[in-house]
Amino acid sequence: MMWRVAVLWAFAAACLSIGAAQEPGNLERALAFYRTRPRVERPQAGWQRLPDGLRDLRAATCGECHSAIYDEWLVSTHGQAWTDRQLQSEMAKSGNRWLCNNCHTPLLNQMEVWAVELSDGDVEKPLYVENPVFDSAFRDEGITCAACHVRDGAVEGPTGIQTKAHATRKTERFTEEVICLTCHQAVRNYPGKDFICIFETGAEWRESPYGQAGQPCQSCHMQPVTRPQAIGEAPRSGRRHYWPGAGIFKVEGLGPPVDQLGAGLGVEVEATSDELVVRLSNSAAGHLLPTGDPERFILVEVDFSDSQKRAVGETYRERIGQTWEWWPVPRKLADDRLAPLEVRELRIPRPETAAAWTLVATSHRISAEALEFHDLADYPSSRVTHERMGDFPTDRR
Repeated sequence: MMWRVAVLWAFAAACLSIGAAQEPGNLERALAFYRTRPRVERPQAGWQRLPDGLRDLRAATCGECHSAIYDEWLVSTHGQAWTDRQLQSEMAKSGNRWLCNNCHTPLLNQMEVWAVELSDGDVEKPLYVENPVFDSAFRDEGITCAACHVRDGAVEGPTGIQTKAHATRKTERFTEEVICLTCHQAVRNYPGKDFICIFETGAEWRESPYGQAGQPCQSCHMQPVTRPQAIGEAPRSGRRHYWPGAGIFKVEGLGPPVDQLGAGLGVEVEATSDELVVRLSNSAAGHLLPTGDPERFILVEVDFSDSQKRAVGETYRERIGQTWEWWPVPRKLADDRLAPLEVRELRIPRPETAAAWTLVATSHRISAEALEFHDLADYPSSRVTHERMGDFPTDRR
């Protein structure tokens, strides 16, 4: 099987050298088309040549030597970027999947088909050609190792340490935000369409104290670690490849360890004789909270009980996030997300007979309505981030 893959990659490389007098091949047509599109509508990692020493570009192959990093990537959202059921359901209902491919399978090498033309200029009416070296297992790896680390026939990284295993090169982008923001800062409006590309985490970061101080994404989302970076190496400084965010797994039970997740939201509670004072803060995120997909939101719920542990009063609910109207055209209706380092105080009146309180904060990826629309009833869509409970003072004013 491996010789066949090598032959196919050689064939694809040959496509790049087709003379001007010959009819352009699929790859040339795709590259020419994508050059005419805005940056957010291009495959974010482009087409990459196979570095000397590697038999293919698959993460599974990288994992044969970089086993610890591979195991972390495997449970990350990057490793599940293509197979994610929400993505697949959303794309099945639209004709614009070529747009989503550009970040969810960011290498042209991974894609089953390539866009080469738009009928009537309509992004929902693309003309596709086949990728002659398509490998479904490679596509299913989503944001695979090569999407970040392979450029111009070499494996790039922050050190560029030489190895006999493959060609290497040092590049500074691994210590800068640009490597993340190719996908995490993607904004594009489509007049007359019922969809929009709106991922503004990069802009949020730039305006934050963290961005102003030049503290890049990696400082929070790739924890430093000292270990062998490849089998047989001596330990050296590196970073983990979990990229923890909201910590909502795409597959139940498949995600980073709990101690790697963290929480951007800070919660402090003070019970007085007459009220419950809740202070919510964006204590750790270098961007708005929540960020990313505009459907994400945080829900804080407070319940009360009397001295017999019976529920009293109404459940208090505070929703933090964006509110959008998607039909007939996307339109943001409200946005009350927490800015970096912001503290927001909630003052909740104590019900007459309340003796105790319980607070639960949850992070949500998608609304209940969207879950139903996309037939994702059993899809992991939320995570409990905080649970607090306590008693009110016994004396009331």
